[in-house]
Amino acid sequence: MIVTGGHPYQGYSVGILMFDGVRYPMMSGDVGNATSYSFPVLIRVVDGLFDNPYPPLTNPDGSYTDEVKICIDAARQMEKDGVRALAMCCGFFSLIQPVIAAHVDIPVITSPIMMIPIIHQMLKPYQSVVVVNASGELLSNEFFTAVGANLNDRITVAGLENCGTFNSFCMGGTSTSYETDDLRDEIIEAIRAAQVRNPKAGAVLLECTSLPPFALDVREATGLPVFDFVACVEWMHRAVVPKQYDGYI
Repeated sequence: MIVTGGHPYQGYSVGILMFDGVRYPMMSGDVGNATSYSFPVLIRVVDGLFDNPYPPLTNPDGSYTDEVKICIDAARQMEKDGVRALAMCCGFFSLIQPVIAAHVDIPVITSPIMMIPIIHQMLKPYQSVVVVNASGELLSNEFFTAVGANLNDRITVAGLENCGTFNSFCMGGTSTSYETDDLRDEIIEAIRAAQVRNPKAGAVLLECTSLPPFALDVREATGLPVFDFVACVEWMHRAVVPKQYDGYI
């Protein structure tokens, strides 16, 4: 058997690009925690990337904004270093899904928002998806249309912008610790408020990459199926490292 190298890193199926300067605790289940996965991942901080790109993605001269350029360069470098697929660190990166996918030759998942069209097909035609994210005020329709979804089509946003614990470390908060029970309660309360606004919710999507650790809590509290970003990464991993079946009949 001949094996071929050519990359400085070996054995990583998925690369994950992280914000610069993040210091809050990332529990197992967070996209940025390596123990969230049953396979090796290459996690890399993108120097100078302190926020995700927002509309517009281009300058008046048609060139990409600095944030978009940084993301493209980081994605290309990850590919050169040998990862087979790529994920980002925040659900708001859905906006640049088409851009990153066009600049690398490996599969890319920038956001779990990409799952919405698939989730919709799993539900009854009248059921909506509760999308739990860091800020419903900032999650405009551009972040949905970029990945084939529509904010105005069977989506109920549950934003955490008014949640004290969440905002103590995220969205400008600088705390390096938080009480997990308090964050869990804030997430569930936001989802229940969304269900009051739309009683026809059929599933929950945890859009924020810090929320998958609470997926089981959400499932037990709501009885609804729960989707998250770690599940996206696992799905993508299975595509680039297919499972070897060794059972029997």
